[in-house]
Amino acid sequence: MTKSSLSARVRTRFAPSPTGSMHLGSLRTALFTWLWARHNDGDFVLRIEDTDSKRFDPASISSITKGLEWLGLDWDEGPGKGGNYGPYTQSKRGAIYRRVAGELIDSGKAYRCFCTPARLQQLREMQEASNLPRKYDRACRQLGQEQVEAKLKAGVSFAVRLAMPTDGKITFPDLIRGEIEVDASSLQDPIVLKSDGMALYHLAVVVDDHFMQITHVLRGQEWLATAPYHFMLYRALGWDPPVMVHLPVILNPNGKGKMSKRHLRSNGQFFPVHVHEFAQAGYLPDAMFNFLALLGWTPEAEQEIFHRHELIERFDIARIAPSAAAMPYDKLNWMNGEYLRSLSHDSFQEMVIPILVRAFSRRQEEIESMTGLRYVLPDVQSRIKTLEECPSWLDWLFRRTEEMEYTDLALLMGRGLDAAQSAFVLQKCTQLLQVTEPFLPERLHEAFRNAASELEIKAGSFFGPVRGALSGSRVSPPLFSMMAALGREESLARIIRARNRLKEQHGKGSLT
Repeated sequence: MTKSSLSARVRTRFAPSPTGSMHLGSLRTALFTWLWARHNDGDFVLRIEDTDSKRFDPASISSITKGLEWLGLDWDEGPGKGGNYGPYTQSKRGAIYRRVAGELIDSGKAYRCFCTPARLQQLREMQEASNLPRKYDRACRQLGQEQVEAKLKAGVSFAVRLAMPTDGKITFPDLIRGEIEVDASSLQDPIVLKSDGMALYHLAVVVDDHFMQITHVLRGQEWLATAPYHFMLYRALGWDPPVMVHLPVILNPNGKGKMSKRHLRSNGQFFPVHVHEFAQAGYLPDAMFNFLALLGWTPEAEQEIFHRHELIERFDIARIAPSAAAMPYDKLNWMNGEYLRSLSHDSFQEMVIPILVRAFSRRQEEIESMTGLRYVLPDVQSRIKTLEECPSWLDWLFRRTEEMEYTDLALLMGRGLDAAQSAFVLQKCTQLLQVTEPFLPERLHEAFRNAASELEIKAGSFFGPVRGALSGSRVSPPLFSMMAALGREESLARIIRARNRLKEQHGKGSLT
């Protein structure tokens, strides 16, 4: 489908229910919807569907708007923006729904249902006991006009149900799934307006999409079961339905079941599922934007990394795959790493500082003043896949000398060297550190490599005890960048402490 084939201005909408933290699947729906609007120079509408008062969570609205803003999905109409088709919150549109429900009743397309909750519960229990499908038996559809008027005069409360066909087939189109056919006998007459006057999803979504002039509806596959009711509502009201696209679900990483709405854990590893969790875990918005665009949509070009403007230009809803796929966290991590490495060093440091503030409980001003960061951050940037990994690479930089315990003495042992030889190396290094000028990575590397050569010790074996002394870890940035980051005084203090630790363990004169 191309721009030229559209006869009207494209208007799409993202209409989430505020019932919890924004899920990754919802964010992808929003992204696809936004991309199609932007591809066609159309309008992207944000609408809050809060008719489910029992599950409504006010904090969810903030989660939704912050999630959209984090990914850079600006909306043209909706909460905080206004527009010509408001209100954009369903709980404020009750009068519109009640008016349309009245029109449906007057035209015979809907009817009043006076059944009490007790009767409906009794009906469900009877159907369950008889192993029958649980659905409304259309008792009130058979009421005559005099019976209806008598109940109304008596003040009996009622809901409004859509009068669905009782036999035959109901067919409706889906852009990526083709013509879908459903047996009318498998459906029931759904409630579209509750007895308290509040519309249910079926009526509200159809009315809102019509009056907001929505041309394309992209929503999750889980809503496919409601589509027959919605198309029958459009037909009953004499309205043209929008183009419908039911997006494939995202499966759990193991491919079994729809991606959880709760925290995922596998082999002790945490997998984020909510948008704020991805942000906190150090995924970049641009990387997530690129990743989600390719999760269920296939571009014509065989490439993985796209700029936003390229995705807007190329996006076509006809190329969305109808089949579900497992969430590929490995691909997301790879892509996020690519985006991290594309950042300038200054931009990377700006992003890392808040992570370090939280991880090490330091003031931002203190970390910003740490000049040593400039020596190690470029290497960290080249290795990590998410910003959340930074603290584990930089833990050594935020420790004090007295906190270096060296409980694992193997960290202080050079490859192929015993304890005495490793201690000798550390002693030699204290001498080198005191005289090497300037105290910069390149000069330090040269001095240490020359010393190793003079002593006829392999460079890796010579460097090993020093790396362990400075970092106290098996994973760290390059040795001489660490030295420059710590400075001469701190590097000396750690090496001396490490040598003393070896002496405490062995108590041998050969260590002097």
